[in-house]
Amino acid sequence: MDVNKGTTQGSVSGPYLFNISLNDLEVDIDGENALFKYADDSNIIVPVWSEGPDTSTDTVGQFLSWSDDNFMTCNPGKCKELIIRKKGYNDQLDNVYNIPQCKELPILGTTFQDNLKFTSHVRGKLVKANKYLYVIRTLRAEGYSQCEIDYLFKTLVISTITFGLSVYGSSPAELNTLQRFFDRCFKRKYISEPVNIRYLLEIQDRNIFKASVNQKSAIVDLIPRKKSTSYSLRTEFSQYPRVNTERFKLS
Repeated sequence: MDVNKGTTQGSVSGPYLFNISLNDLEVDIDGENALFKYADDSNIIVPVWSEGPDTSTDTVGQFLSWSDDNFMTCNPGKCKELIIRKKGYNDQLDNVYNIPQCKELPILGTTFQDNLKFTSHVRGKLVKANKYLYVIRTLRAEGYSQCEIDYLFKTLVISTITFGLSVYGSSPAELNTLQRFFDRCFKRKYISEPVNIRYLLEIQDRNIFKASVNQKSAIVDLIPRKKSTSYSLRTEFSQYPRVNTERFKLS
């Protein structure tokens, strides 16, 4: 079959050719690149400040115009809009170019929610990990040794849980949920040694730090820059009411 444009589905050269054609697209906001580039998957991140203009419509419009001009029209059925809000902000915002809004959105294997929680992501990872536990349990019944079971657990379960751990690891509640899961796995001998999720998080954070100081690393431009925001801290002590009743003091 003759193919006069594009590449075959799943080809190795496809992502490289896509990145070459995407190099001429530059969307800047205050001198910062607002577009993360991936093969056949583009994510536009537009910060909206309380005192600044909302440039989300203009930014998305630039991308849609560019894609149309280069004969790579976006599929509206696959476009999603995720609005990450601060706590207590419930105002309804209009859709950008009628792109449907959603409560959660998977990006490169990590599910983001509009409330900045990772409950859905962890739930999905645990569902997948439990399927692997069924496979391990079946193989153990077939006579696999504990050493082989440990290898399968580290290869299948731990690698699944720790993918993107540095992203969602800032949530203590999710870490506690995963730690309880690992404790149950150790108790039921899916692995012969206990697993500490916070130790795994520390290892990943150290690896990211090593990459962040290497200017040749591919993730240098993705690491957030140091904040320059100054906070007005409380400089006066709070005034407590005078209480003369001992019963109230001890309550």
